[in-house]
Amino acid sequence: MDFGSSFAGSGDPALYWSELARNWASAFTLVAALLAGFFGLFRYLRSERMRQTEQVRELYTMFFDNERYRRIRFVLANPDSPEFAALRAELATAGMPKPMEGELIDLLNFFEFVSGLTRRGLVSRRDIDWMFAGFIDRVVAIDFVRAYVLRHDFDELHDACRRAERRK
Repeated sequence: MDFGSSFAGSGDPALYWSELARNWASAFTLVAALLAGFFGLFRYLRSERMRQTEQVRELYTMFFDNERYRRIRFVLANPDSPEFAALRAELATAGMPKPMEGELIDLLNFFEFVSGLTRRGLVSRRDIDWMFAGFIDRVVAIDFVRAYVLRHDFDELHDACRRAERRK
């Protein structure tokens, strides 16, 4: 083997093997660093997804397993009920919010909160749409509720209300 042509001005085989070992060590270090980076990224993304899943679970519990929103959800789902007519009358009356109007405000504020979490990237849009989009669409499809949202400061729900108006 001609070691003289491998390195300019060097004919020493020890230098050749030393340089070759250094190159392999550098390549191995690069591969190890890349693998460690990919593993760290994978772990980060997995823990971030777990955090979001926990937040979605908490939102589910807040909305579906809590008594706070249960009554207003049932009222809005039953347009033939006397409570539905009472809610319509309460929303048409000026002044301080009445009991069912207060429940509706709580529900709308919850949706505002959820939409804000999504807009900030703290919860994925896909998860929120999976859980709440159908319900939000049903709520804003009710004409007097939609008008109430547009008259008041429910900025996050304005887009859903405008989409519902275009569908009509």
